[in-house]
Amino acid sequence: MEQRLKKIGQVKATTFNKQFDQVYDYWKKTAEDKFNYFDDLKFIKEHNQVFIYIKLEPLEENELIDPKNWLDDGC
Repeated sequence: MEQRLKKIGQVKATTFNKQFDQVYDYWKKTAEDKFNYFDDLKFIKEHNQVFIYIKLEPLEENELIDPKNWLDDGC
């Protein structure tokens, strides 16, 4: 099963390590207020940056779009 994520922010890794509690509280509140998301956040560290994500629900089979059914708009 695939895991869908939505990036909600990023912070420098040094700031993240030194002020984890404040950073976590800020992004947790942002996720709750802006995205109505109350589950755990996901953090991914890349190139001295920490990216903050929320987990999205997986798509249902009927929500997937079959490329064969795309409309040709003449482009």
